[in-house]
Amino acid sequence: MKRVLVEVIARYAIFLEFSGEDVLDLNAAVQQQEDLVSRMQKLSGTERAEFIRLLKEVADATQFQDQREYLHRLPEMLGL
Repeated sequence: MKRVLVEVIARYAIFLEFSGEDVLDLNAAVQQQEDLVSRMQKLSGTERAEFIRLLKEVADATQFQDQREYLHRLPEMLGL
């Protein structure tokens, strides 16, 4: 798995989690988060391990602490 793809997924997840209702409809955000969970759970064990490793790198490089903490918790929230 390429790091750039993990960065895209991370930014997408951050957008869904941290955008206010003035930017994104809450129901739409929840629906998209559920879709993300469903798709990520289709990864093989090797792909999951690679995703988690790369996501940790992306999280550690994230400027804002709340987003960094969110990304560190993301694999668990995705059921990985």
